[in-house]
Amino acid sequence: MYHQTDIRTLLPGTTPFPADVFPQEQPWLAQHLLPLIGIDLGILRPELAGTVATMLCPIEPYEGCIGEDTEEHHNAFTGTNWIAFELTTDNRMRFLGNAGYFLGDQVQDSDTVEHIAEMRDSHAKAHAYFQTHGSLASYMRYGDGEPGEQAYLDRLGGQISGGNWTETAEIPPAFEIALDPAMYDRDRPDDAENVRITRDGKPFFAVAEVAGYNWCAAGADAIVMLYEPDSRTVLFSYDWS
Repeated sequence: MYHQTDIRTLLPGTTPFPADVFPQEQPWLAQHLLPLIGIDLGILRPELAGTVATMLCPIEPYEGCIGEDTEEHHNAFTGTNWIAFELTTDNRMRFLGNAGYFLGDQVQDSDTVEHIAEMRDSHAKAHAYFQTHGSLASYMRYGDGEPGEQAYLDRLGGQISGGNWTETAEIPPAFEIALDPAMYDRDRPDDAENVRITRDGKPFFAVAEVAGYNWCAAGADAIVMLYEPDSRTVLFSYDWS
C-alpha cells in the first residue's frame, strides 16, 4: 500500500493550484472552495491512472465547523463537517449537496467577511509564490507576515487515519462509518484499519490529508480526503485538533 508523509517535492501526477476543477453547471463553487492540489489516483491504485481528484479547502467558516449553521440545506451527502462530490469523467468536482449549504454572501459579520477575504488573498499569494519559486509557501494568519515554505501534503495514501473528525458530527446518511475501538492502542500494527467508511457497502480509501493553513491564512488542522471508486465519490471531513 502506497503511503508517504510530509510531501515537499511534487510527485508525478500532482498539480498544485489546478484550474477548471468545478463543472460548468456549478460555477458558484469557486466562491466557497479553494483548489489546492490535483492528485492522480493512479499514484495510489494503478488501475485508477488518469482519474484526478482535487484537494479542496473551504473558505468558511470563520469559527466552528462547515455546515453547522445551514442544517436546513443538508442532504444525504452533506452534513456538519462533511461534504461530498462526484468526480465526473472529465475530472471535475461536482458537489453533491445544495448551494444553500454554504453561507457565502449571506454572511454580514465583519470578522467573517474579513476572514473570507483573507483566505482568498492568502491562497492567491501562495499561488504567485509557487509560480515564482516552484514551492509552496503559506501566508498564515498568525505568522510574521513572511511566507513560510510548507509541505504540499502531510499524508498521501495509507490507511484511513483516526482523529476527532470521525466523531465531531454524524456522517451524512449516504455513508456508513465504523471505528475500531482499539484504534488508539499504541501496540496496534501501523497497517491496521482504524476507520472504515462505505457508500452502498463499498469502501472508501484514504487519498490525502493536509492542514488548510499550509496553503491559506487559516483552515483545519487536517483536511481529510477519501475516495470510493465505483460511485466516483470524493468525501471530505475536517480535523480540528
